[in-house]
Amino acid sequence: MGYFKNIKLKNFRNFKDFEVEFSDRCNVFYGRNGCGKTNLLEAISLCSKGRGIRKDKIFNFIQKDEVFFSNITNFVDQNIEYEFKVISDKKNNKLQKKIYLNDEISNEVNKKIQSLITFLVYLPENERLFIASPTTRRNLLDHFIYSNNEKYNTLLNFYKKNIYERHIILNNNIIDQNWLEKIEDNISKSGIEIYENRIKQNDIFEKNFQEINKYFNVPFKLNIEIQDKFYKTKPNIENYKNILKLNREIDKIIGGSKIGPHKSDIIYFVDENYPASQLSTGQQKTLVLLLYFAQCYYLVNNLKKKPILLLDEINSHLDDVNTQLLLKIVNQFEIQVFMTGTKKNLFSFLSTNTNFYNISKT
Repeated sequence: MGYFKNIKLKNFRNFKDFEVEFSDRCNVFYGRNGCGKTNLLEAISLCSKGRGIRKDKIFNFIQKDEVFFSNITNFVDQNIEYEFKVISDKKNNKLQKKIYLNDEISNEVNKKIQSLITFLVYLPENERLFIASPTTRRNLLDHFIYSNNEKYNTLLNFYKKNIYERHIILNNNIIDQNWLEKIEDNISKSGIEIYENRIKQNDIFEKNFQEINKYFNVPFKLNIEIQDKFYKTKPNIENYKNILKLNREIDKIIGGSKIGPHKSDIIYFVDENYPASQLSTGQQKTLVLLLYFAQCYYLVNNLKKKPILLLDEINSHLDDVNTQLLLKIVNQFEIQVFMTGTKKNLFSFLSTNTNFYNISKT
């Protein structure tokens, strides 16, 4: 089981100099709003690829009137201790994030980091998943896929890059047809692959909902549908390219692409055909937590991965069912969990293996 042993922050967000030791199981950061609880989760999340749970710009990580930040943490996996150092670095007048593993940085080091750490992140907006925007639902589904497949974010970024580049080409006075066709080939191939990954993830959810009945009485049967008129035509790569070609003029006007996985919505149904958006607020929270439970079950039992859970402001709408479900997630898989909330007593249901940190006093 991999876990973070500690973290030391310098000039990060509201923390000038801060360090803390962690439990290898459950950790709760509590305190008033604005004290930095989510900042701590963000600092931990920066130990993997990307810009953290908020996907913020690097300069926003740096404390006001300072010129850099550094987050140093020790991570233990199979009795081997690693040091992660995450810093801001300025190159060609542009800030970037760098991650060092035992003071080394390279492509091989990045691969090692990806093999060591898998995050599952719960954000407050996830609670409104079924009534939120399609973008929110796509983003969460893609987050779950990335926990299975460390190459998935590269695929998404490749797709987005080519969508943007096609837009630039279409708005040029002189169009390089060969290059445009190559870009549309890239979009078609990566778009189909994104669709396939999303279908696979939905199948994982539906299958593992049945499996977790062994540990928790799941109150719903789950059915997930990708709503996308283009996808329902069951496109292949050639068909995809032909439609992109036909849509060039309208895409030039609207920007981006009229078709593709960036236009999909993911709709959740329970008990065959009842929309999850029509459930009560507490039931919607139950369903969201069950998605996390199902994903943890799949990662631990099928892929032999032990994810680190980052659960931000997890307390709202924790009725008896949701409290027991959250407790089952925490205890079932022997994984490290970080939670945030405003008051310590909101976490009274947790076991004695939990470490509590009053961030308001730092």
